[in-house]
Amino acid sequence: MFFGAEVDMAENKRWSDWWRQFLGFSSDGYHRAVEVLTKRYIEESQHVERLTQHAQRMQYPQFRDKLLAIAADEAKHVEWLAEKIKLFGGRLPEVSPTSEPVKNSWQYLLEDLNEGQICAAELMEEAQSLREELPTVAEVLERIYQDGVRHRDEIRKMLMKSDPQSFSAWLA
Repeated sequence: MFFGAEVDMAENKRWSDWWRQFLGFSSDGYHRAVEVLTKRYIEESQHVERLTQHAQRMQYPQFRDKLLAIAADEAKHVEWLAEKIKLFGGRLPEVSPTSEPVKNSWQYLLEDLNEGQICAAELMEEAQSLREELPTVAEVLERIYQDGVRHRDEIRKMLMKSDPQSFSAWLA
C-alpha cells in the first residue's frame, strides 16, 4: 500500500512538472509564487482576525461596522489566495492566532493603518517580481493592493474623527 502511494505521488509530480513546463512556468517561478502566496495567505488571515478583534473593541458602532466590512474584504482576499495556492498544488498553511493587549480605538486604528502601509509596499514588490512569469498571480496581488488603498483611506478617515486620548474604559 505504501509503495502504491509513492507511485501515485511520483506520477502527480511528473504531471505537475509537465503542466508547468507546458504553460511556460519555470520551477523557480512556481516555487516563488507558492512562497509569496503562502506568506500573503498567513498575513491576510491574521489581518482578518486582528481587524475583527479591533472592531469588537471599537468605542463607536460606525467604526465597528467599517472595520468589520474591511475584515470581510480581507476574508475575500484569503479565499483568492487559497484558490491560487491550491491551483499551484500547494497546501494551505496553518495560521497562528493573534492576540493583543487592550488599547483605545485610536491606537487600534493607527496600528491597522501602519500594518496596511507595510503590507502595501510588500504587495507591490511581490506583484512586480511575479508579473512577467505569472501575471494572474500578480493580478490577484494587485487587486489586494487596490482594496488596501481604499481600506487605508477609510481607516485614515476614522483616525481623524477619533480622539487619541480617549480610553475605552467600557472594555475593562
